[in-house]
Amino acid sequence: MATLRALAEYPDRVEIAAVCDTDPEKVKQVADQYGVPGFSSVEELLNRASFEVASVTTATPVRQVVAEPLLEAGIDILIDKPFAETLAEAHQIVEVAEREGQRVAVGQNYRYLSGYDTARQFLAQDRLGPPRHLTHTVLTHRQDRGWRTDQERYVMAVMSIHWLDGYRWMLDDEPASIYCQTSKSRTVEATGESHTSLIIKFQRGCVVQLTESFGSHRRWSHPPQLDCDHGTLEITNDQLNVYQVDSTKPIEVIPTHRASMDQATYLCLADLLTAVETDTEPPNSGQDNLQSMAMLEAAYLSAAENRIVDWAEMRIPS
Repeated sequence: MATLRALAEYPDRVEIAAVCDTDPEKVKQVADQYGVPGFSSVEELLNRASFEVASVTTATPVRQVVAEPLLEAGIDILIDKPFAETLAEAHQIVEVAEREGQRVAVGQNYRYLSGYDTARQFLAQDRLGPPRHLTHTVLTHRQDRGWRTDQERYVMAVMSIHWLDGYRWMLDDEPASIYCQTSKSRTVEATGESHTSLIIKFQRGCVVQLTESFGSHRRWSHPPQLDCDHGTLEITNDQLNVYQVDSTKPIEVIPTHRASMDQATYLCLADLLTAVETDTEPPNSGQDNLQSMAMLEAAYLSAAENRIVDWAEMRIPS
């Protein structure tokens, strides 16, 4: 519903042609609301509806079985993050897209919601010198309901995936190694982990430290703070703050491209539509996001085996 609401705000670029869900009551409700036909299976959707691009917002464990028939039918797709439950499934979706000559774009909306895209452009100017160290803390108390709480992967698959994607997008770099430890709170009703701490070493030397919790009794966050040789960059949703030694206030404030949640959802689709129109790959492509998925996979592998995971183990082409 949130995706449909967001896309419906841009009728000059998007026309909602049909909806599909296995829940017949939900299909009828949404179809009536938007005045479009509703279908209960992908097969029925493909046989009876006319459309060019699909937005896949299913639960992660079934995204592959929904995405692949669409791609095989010649439909380009925008798929929610993480775009599969595992790296292996993500690889399979990308392989089908490449075989069929179709595009997969991933809804990494925090590139637009947060300051990561603006920070990427700022860092490309090399005004602060090489990035050396980033710290980021997100503590909250969150209790989800539904399918996600039954999965083995929780806090990192729900939220940390946004930050992992944001770090590598901002730094325009690949990891060299990842180390992760997780724990589970009895106060959070979920199968998967509720607390995580990661250390990521990037190829060009920047070290990232992330601590995130869904089970904290004190809600507290510290936005990403990136220390470079000639200054520190604080990345917030609204602005980038530049600090230098002993400055108590920013010496420079740079507004971000801060988008609303609905705008960010649309911008992820717009990346795909532009790619279709120009016969190019979208910046949020499935191929690009294999790296974000690999970071997530490496974090879970590290936590499970209590060791540092070398990036080469993920077998992601540069």
